[in-house]
Amino acid sequence: MISRRKFLVRWAGAFLALVWGMVLRPFSKGWADTDPFSGTEFVGKTRAGEHESFYINYWKPMRRIQPAKWKLEVGGLCENPGTFTLKDILSFPAKTRNSRMKCVECWSARALWQGFSIAELEKVVQPRPSAIGVVFHCADAYIEYLSRESLLKPETLLVYNMNGKPLTDEHGFPLRIIVPFKYGYKNPKAILKMEYVSEFQAGTWSKIGAYSMDGTILPGTDHPLDFGKQPRRIPGGEILEY
Repeated sequence: MISRRKFLVRWAGAFLALVWGMVLRPFSKGWADTDPFSGTEFVGKTRAGEHESFYINYWKPMRRIQPAKWKLEVGGLCENPGTFTLKDILSFPAKTRNSRMKCVECWSARALWQGFSIAELEKVVQPRPSAIGVVFHCADAYIEYLSRESLLKPETLLVYNMNGKPLTDEHGFPLRIIVPFKYGYKNPKAILKMEYVSEFQAGTWSKIGAYSMDGTILPGTDHPLDFGKQPRRIPGGEILEY
């Protein structure tokens, strides 16, 4: 025999399951299809609505960045540290690149990016010889490290436009970096600060999962969102096949 207490607990559990199945569950799909941050002053992780074609991942929900107040701080091991406004970064020689971003969650998506080479920024700040990499600090408290070797490759861009329009808050307004030969977690967005450093530093997500030694995309299977998530084998590195 079961005690009266256990009977009541079991009855309550069964009742809640019934309510979920009959009343709440029919509406849950609608909730899932709605961006919970839409119309608010915050932005965060979502895959709903228009973001089904290019998922949004943020480390923490954050307040939307105000263009007039945003400044990029560049410091650390450089001769001319300084701050740059949105107008300043738009003045660098523009480059456009169509590339695919690959996530460790096995999805990917392609976009047309416009921005500038970090080499243009370095002409101004002049990193010291001892600077081997950059630590990026983002508005969602995310931190990531990239070597200067990776940053100075022609495929890498600091970007402010996506598919012919300024970056949305969801996709990293006003500035993000695209490194197409590395997993998405090595592509920080909503960047506030760049710090030149003399040694490797593990970033926020790098401390959680070791997917490859330096975040370079490994051979495996991809599920591209723009091809209905149909699995495709990839050889590793930047995805150029589709």
